[in-house]
Amino acid sequence: MNSIPPVKPPRGIKPTKETSGLLISVIRALSASETNEQREIEKAKLEKEYKRSDQRLEELVSSHDQDLMEVMKIFSALSEKVTSLREKIHAVKENLNVCKQLLRCKREELLNLWLEGIEHKQVLHLLKDVSSDSCGRIISLTAMTSHEPEPLQLSNILHDPLADQ
Repeated sequence: MNSIPPVKPPRGIKPTKETSGLLISVIRALSASETNEQREIEKAKLEKEYKRSDQRLEELVSSHDQDLMEVMKIFSALSEKVTSLREKIHAVKENLNVCKQLLRCKREELLNLWLEGIEHKQVLHLLKDVSSDSCGRIISLTAMTSHEPEPLQLSNILHDPLADQ
């Protein structure tokens, strides 16, 4: 391979890292030239440097063709993986939001069932109290009277447990 060594910049002039700075310096050089002949000379220098840079770039690309192709393949594969993983992440986020919503609904449902259970316990407790009070009243009424209570009296006692004795 016939490689051209890099050209040293002249001393005192620092190479600009920005392309806009290079463009500004070219514009200044062209503006500072007094005649068209000087401008043509500057233009010829720029074209020569451009052709040299283009040739150097072409040589580098051709000498590293396999490496560049491999890098492009790797980049393409990675880009596809990143895209698919982003889609999967998006799907997972959507599924998580759906799950959160379902959990909220289940939490509300459990809370309602828990409150219903408490109500049922209270009703059961009240029924036990009413049942034991009714039995106690029936026994006390039968003890107070010598005859058996009539079914109508028992029915009234059972249905109205809070009535006075």
